[in-house]
Amino acid sequence: MPLSGTDISDQITLSTHGEWRPSPGSIYFILKELLSLQMVSEVISPGSNVKRYITTDRGRKMLSSFLKVSDRVLKRQFVFIGVAAQIAENDTAKILVELAELIVDSAKGKEAKIKPALNQLISTLKEL
Repeated sequence: MPLSGTDISDQITLSTHGEWRPSPGSIYFILKELLSLQMVSEVISPGSNVKRYITTDRGRKMLSSFLKVSDRVLKRQFVFIGVAAQIAENDTAKILVELAELIVDSAKGKEAKIKPALNQLISTLKEL
């Protein structure tokens, strides 16, 4: 749905649980760049002087490819952490528990999906 720069800033603040509140200036700077790249388009509401923006098809495709790449990078980071833990001869399960706590803290509302998967991974590693 079309959002103003303030709406976008509010959404970021909610998503980061108040950890990051971008300034309107930075939001509008980025929106200007996205407009020039045709990633978003401006929506003009009759009777309102508030500019709102919506993602274009081109922007959605770019976002989708970005998410795929970031998912692969995240998976590689987990592999690296596991290997680094083994090299350092640390307790991999303990490291994964700490990592799981960090992930859960940063993914409020998704604990039900994350915790069981990480607990299963920890159990499997302990058996090794």
